[in-house]
Amino acid sequence: MKGGLIAAIAATFSWSLLYLLPNLIGEYSTFDLAVVSYAFAGLGSLGVLARFRRQLTTLTLGDWLTVGLLGFLGYIGYFFLITSAVIAAGPVIPPVMLGCVPIVLAIAGNLRSQAIPWRSIAAPLLLGALGIMMVNASSFERADGQASQPAAMVLVGILISLLAIGFWTAFGLLNERALSTRPGMDPLLWSALLILTCSIEMAAFLPVGLYLKLSSFVSHGGALKGTSAVLFCGLVQGLGATLGGAWAWSIATRSIPLALGGQLIASETLYATTFGLLIQHRWPSPLEALGTATLFLGVTVAIRQFYRADQRRRQGSS
Repeated sequence: MKGGLIAAIAATFSWSLLYLLPNLIGEYSTFDLAVVSYAFAGLGSLGVLARFRRQLTTLTLGDWLTVGLLGFLGYIGYFFLITSAVIAAGPVIPPVMLGCVPIVLAIAGNLRSQAIPWRSIAAPLLLGALGIMMVNASSFERADGQASQPAAMVLVGILISLLAIGFWTAFGLLNERALSTRPGMDPLLWSALLILTCSIEMAAFLPVGLYLKLSSFVSHGGALKGTSAVLFCGLVQGLGATLGGAWAWSIATRSIPLALGGQLIASETLYATTFGLLIQHRWPSPLEALGTATLFLGVTVAIRQFYRADQRRRQGSS
C-alpha cells in the first residue's frame, strides 16, 4: 500500500505541473502547449513500446480499443471539454466545478468496491470538499469586476463541466477495471499504450482546435515569442506530467483502492495552489490558507483511515 501511496502522490504532483507550465510559454496558447506535449509524449511512448516489443504481439484488438477509449475519456476528450467550458462560461466557474472530481471519483470508487465503511470515509470526504471549495472561492473574489458571460453561455459551460466530471470519473473506474482484468500487464507498458493513443487522438482532433481558434501559433502566423519555452515546457509536460503521470497512476491503481486514489487527487489542488502563489509572488489569503489546511487534513485523515482498514484486513487474514 505504501508504494501505491507514493505513486499516487507522484502522479498528482506531476499533474499539478499542468497548472504551472501554461504560465511559462510566452505568447503561445494552452492548446499549442498540449499539441507539443503530446508530440513528445507520443515519441516517449514509442520508445517505451520498443522495450516491450515482444509483449506487443500478445495484445488484442480489445486492448487497443480499451486504451483508445480511456485516452479519450481521461485526456483528449476531457481536455477539449474543459477548454469548451472555459470558452462558454469564463475562466472561473469550470475550474471550481472540476475541483469536485476527486470527491466524485472517491465516492464512485467506494460505491463499487466498498473498500472502506462509509462512516470511515465520510469525514475526509467532507474535509476535502470543504477545502477545495474554500481554495477555489478565491477565484470568485479575484473575478469581481470582470465582464460576465451571458446567462445562457454560463449554463452551457456548467453542463459541459458536468460532462467533463463524468468523463474523468468514468476514466478512473474503467481504468481500474481494465488493469484488474489484466494482472500480467506491466503498468509502464499500459501507460505507454494509453498515451500513444492519446497522441494519435490529439492529432485527429487538431482540426477541432483550429476551428475553435485555440492555437495562437496559427492565429498569429507563427511569429510568437516563447518558442524555446513552449518546446521545453512541452517536453516536461509530455514526458513528465503526461507519460510519467500515467505510469505513476497505473501503479497506484494497482496498489490502492480507487476510493483512496480519488481522495489523493485532491492533493493536486495543494500543489497547484502553491505554484499559483509562487507565480503571483504573494502569500495566500486567509481563505486560501484555511482551505489548503483543511484539504491537507482531509487527505491525511483519508490515508490514515485506509491504512487502518488495510491493517485490519491483514490481521483478519492471518
